[in-house]
Amino acid sequence: MTDDRPFLDAAPEGCAGAFTLPLRKWRELLFVGAMRADADGFYSRDPTRPLPPMRDPALFAAGRRFRVERLRAPGGRPPDRLNPRRRDRSRVRLTPVE
Repeated sequence: MTDDRPFLDAAPEGCAGAFTLPLRKWRELLFVGAMRADADGFYSRDPTRPLPPMRDPALFAAGRRFRVERLRAPGGRPPDRLNPRRRDRSRVRLTPVE
């Protein structure tokens, strides 16, 4: 089953063009192949692969490279695998690299 709702969870962070996404959304981008790791450890958009529906697709413009950093979940508590109401709320910060 696919989720056709656009990414609404992208949150701008700071003034350097950085933004955060939920970890599960970042994993989806990697799974569909829309983002690929470069040889130097940065991630870039693969224009041949489709992006999932997004409110602002310009965040992932072709040729743009990102440094990716996983952030801790709010409250610092790990997710409870047995309790679906306590999902993993970790986020990923994507910082554009020039």
